[in-house]
Amino acid sequence: MPEVLSVVTALISVVGAMTSLWFSRRATQHDRVVAAEALAAKFREPLIQAAFNLETRLYNILEQDFLQRFLLADVADQDRDYAVDNTLYVLGQYFCWVEIIRRESQYLDPRDRARDRVVSQHLEGIRDVFASSERFSDPVFRLFRGEQRAVAEVMLAPVLQTQQGLPRWECIGYAAFVAALKNDDFNRWFIRLREDITALAKEPDLHRDRLISAQHALLGLIEVLDPDGDRVPLTLRERL
Repeated sequence: MPEVLSVVTALISVVGAMTSLWFSRRATQHDRVVAAEALAAKFREPLIQAAFNLETRLYNILEQDFLQRFLLADVADQDRDYAVDNTLYVLGQYFCWVEIIRRESQYLDPRDRARDRVVSQHLEGIRDVFASSERFSDPVFRLFRGEQRAVAEVMLAPVLQTQQGLPRWECIGYAAFVAALKNDDFNRWFIRLREDITALAKEPDLHRDRLISAQHALLGLIEVLDPDGDRVPLTLRERL
């Protein structure tokens, strides 16, 4: 009988140890997922805002006569410069955050890898809209993939005080961007885009197709990243 009790006691101890280990591993795994989700948000939120800023500008160009009102009308030089430079900025800002995510190899949704693959498909779709010369013969706002990367690279800024696991790069702000345009090596990547903006202002109806597809693709990305409208209200997601 004492031997039986010893065996039972030993079994209870083993089961208890295994149960404790299981709960410990599960807690550790949960903590890792929570940490990964917090990190992903550091990448996801600026990407959402960059996509929203760009799709909104494309919408305003085609539906609100944004460029005609500020480039062709009698307005102050400061307003005219802003219309051009800020349009260049929101375009570059989007590609910059895509490049940051590529460099960091960061999952945007660590809880759901299938959904993360959907996000990657949307990012690829947006790249293709801007790069394609087959779907859109019009070269206005066409940026080949290498050009998209180049625009992104010149807008990268290293984070001066990095923490382990957090982004090592960020996108330069608008003021720094405007200042950088005075540098020939920086500005060269925006010369043709500046000419495209002028062409859009003069004849927007001739250059709609690529911009409409880009705006739809950007909204598709936003809908995947922010399905409930926590960052971009659903009322602001109007397709061209």
